[in-house]
Amino acid sequence: MKKITLLLLFLTITFSVKAQFPEGFDNGVIPTGWVTFVGENGLGTAVNWGYGTYANSTEGYMSCSDEDAGGVTEDWLVSPSTSITVTTSLLSFGERTIYTQAYEPTTMSIRISTTSQTDISTFTSLSSLTATEVFNGTKSRTVDLSAYEGQTIYIAWVLEQEYGDGWLIDDITLNNQNASAPSIAENLSPINGATDVEMAANDGAIALSWDAPSTGDAATSYEIFWGTTSGSLISLGTLTGTSVNITGNNYSTTYYWMVVPLNAGGSATGSSEMSLTTQSDPTLGIHDNTIEGLSLFPSIVKQKLNFISQKTVDGITIFNLLGQQVYSSKPNTTNSSVDVSSLKGGMYMVKVKVGNSIGTYKIIKE
Repeated sequence: MKKITLLLLFLTITFSVKAQFPEGFDNGVIPTGWVTFVGENGLGTAVNWGYGTYANSTEGYMSCSDEDAGGVTEDWLVSPSTSITVTTSLLSFGERTIYTQAYEPTTMSIRISTTSQTDISTFTSLSSLTATEVFNGTKSRTVDLSAYEGQTIYIAWVLEQEYGDGWLIDDITLNNQNASAPSIAENLSPINGATDVEMAANDGAIALSWDAPSTGDAATSYEIFWGTTSGSLISLGTLTGTSVNITGNNYSTTYYWMVVPLNAGGSATGSSEMSLTTQSDPTLGIHDNTIEGLSLFPSIVKQKLNFISQKTVDGITIFNLLGQQVYSSKPNTTNSSVDVSSLKGGMYMVKVKVGNSIGTYKIIKE
């Protein structure tokens, strides 16, 4: 079986203590107290769960790749013990497969034990999805833990595959599924109507920030809306932090934006649309940051993004406007294409590496 594009690198480490959530895996190591091990049949010792970081970022994730071990492998990642209460009984986390298409047979399950971190026989499966379901899904999952309120549990992420697919997880939280919708975000920056807003020269990034609501039930994430037409903004996705860099913008342009806090109780009502106008500096536009002798086309793409280069293209990485990596490959050729059919419609930034040069290009996915 030929795999299309592996996105990740791995390490492996194990320890043992009490779980702390939220967990974003951002400290450069597997968190203290988490353990990894293979299933009872002993297959799959060459690859296990490990820590990695996103491109050009210190933000981390946990992931496990597939392997051809001659049978079904089980790779376990298990949290330390954690107490479940009425306000922490909804498990939420981000997830994705690691290739540009899904590979089966693969099962990605969440299992719970109330007695042991490592005794497989004590775990109960609460949520199980195939690689195809994860690949075509929302890239996030929630699991109801209300049956364990008042108990201390271990939470396991178990990848079962037979030369199938890999699994990436990030941003694990335990939320209050009985919460009321949060209040609106506070102290948004830039202020409404701001002008001459600074942009990063290399990728057209604009820095936005806000404070969490100071009243009501806590927000667990924030949905970011963006656009050039007031009243007609598009969602760029959600994040758990209170700041973001929106990339791919133009000089001397007015943008409209909105931040909507979310939790298990719903989304905040009354969030206001904000506006800002970027600085005037056409000599430093992001469109000038291209590589001589390289053509990337078409700029409005449905399935295939093509490139022709005088020199070997070493890497292609695609980011959404929230700066999140959604695709990466190492073509190692001068003339080929990449399949972007799985990307959602919208604008993306493409970084191309040729030798020591990095070019930045803007595309629109239909």
